[in-house]
Amino acid sequence: MKENGNIRQFKKNNNKGNKNGKKDKLFDDFTKKRAGHEFSKLMWVAIILLAVVLLGAGVFIVARVFFINKAYTTMTEISSTEFFISTGSKAERFGNNFIVYNSDGIKCVNYKGEQIWNEAFDMQKPLVDVTDGFVAVADYDHGSIYMMDEKSVIGQIETGMPIRKFKAAGSGYVMAVLDNSDNTPIYVYNTSGEEMLYFNTTMKGFGYPVEIAISDNGILGAVSYLNVDKGTFYSSLGFYNFGEVGQNYQDSLMSSYKYQGALVPEIHFAGNNKAVAVADNRLMFFSGDQMPQSTGDILISDKILSVYEDGKYVVLFFNSDEGEHKFKAEIYDYDARLKDKTYFDIEPTDVFFDDNRMVLYNNNELLIHIIGGKDKFTGNFEDAVLTLIPTSNPKRFIEVTPDAIKTIEFK
Repeated sequence: MKENGNIRQFKKNNNKGNKNGKKDKLFDDFTKKRAGHEFSKLMWVAIILLAVVLLGAGVFIVARVFFINKAYTTMTEISSTEFFISTGSKAERFGNNFIVYNSDGIKCVNYKGEQIWNEAFDMQKPLVDVTDGFVAVADYDHGSIYMMDEKSVIGQIETGMPIRKFKAAGSGYVMAVLDNSDNTPIYVYNTSGEEMLYFNTTMKGFGYPVEIAISDNGILGAVSYLNVDKGTFYSSLGFYNFGEVGQNYQDSLMSSYKYQGALVPEIHFAGNNKAVAVADNRLMFFSGDQMPQSTGDILISDKILSVYEDGKYVVLFFNSDEGEHKFKAEIYDYDARLKDKTYFDIEPTDVFFDDNRMVLYNNNELLIHIIGGKDKFTGNFEDAVLTLIPTSNPKRFIEVTPDAIKTIEFK
């Protein structure tokens, strides 16, 4: 094949260079200088890019710290929709919506005041348990349980025995303590109302079930028993597995713990594999998706006024141990770590966590506190508030009053 003239000339010059060695040296020097120059250029580009990234990260951190620490000074109503709630009815947060219930029924309503579903019943003392995306209503001392999600009414359970306690799981399972003449059976039902599992408890064998809990997926259950023995009392915690693994154990009991001289009235699951129990003198953490084991035990010397948990944090409320404020809150994560301690003056009727904020409020007062930081807002509502609902905008909340649904914004 005939070579291109330019290629041929390059070869010719290159061959000449091979004879005296000068051309090769020139090309070598040029190549080295060009490589060094390109390396220096890439290094400067990398340095500039790194500086831009660090500057951007610094600006973001400063902006976030400023946003977190900047207190709100005003609360403004930006919209209002008429919505009347009858005297004696209760309203409660349910996801992005809220529920209203009384002895005649329950309904789910969105922030526009539109009814999503409605279920009528006749109950003397309705017990309501709201979980992530699921709500159940039981008739205390009777045998009916109604199950609903955020879209519709799912079904109804008839236990055939009086209901003493019950808990719902986010997956739709329901765990119920019933009353029989000879014993206290505990049942687990699925969303179709079918009995998935049950076991009997007696005062002589187990003690009286004070509190129960069920994991989100309905696999694990926990029962706090109160026992009396020779004039003294103790509590025992039993963890049960309602799945295939639990079938290999008597009564599906996987692990148990005994606490002498303690009453354990609170148990909660966080997701599918973590749990917390609160006694009158200690805080206990557990972990395990099949057989929960103790992972933390914190002794409490102060009298606990109340407890709240949301699957990420557990908060204990006490009377204040310093003179400036009335109350104290200690916030723990599920790894048994104290994340924050804060003091405040309002007596809350409800509390919830929203991202890194703890929101405390009652009918008239509101406190927004940054976990590990400062108070974001402390003030009063213009109208009596039944329930408060966070939105995707951290500055806005939905406020449900006896006669309106309002959107409020903080600045």
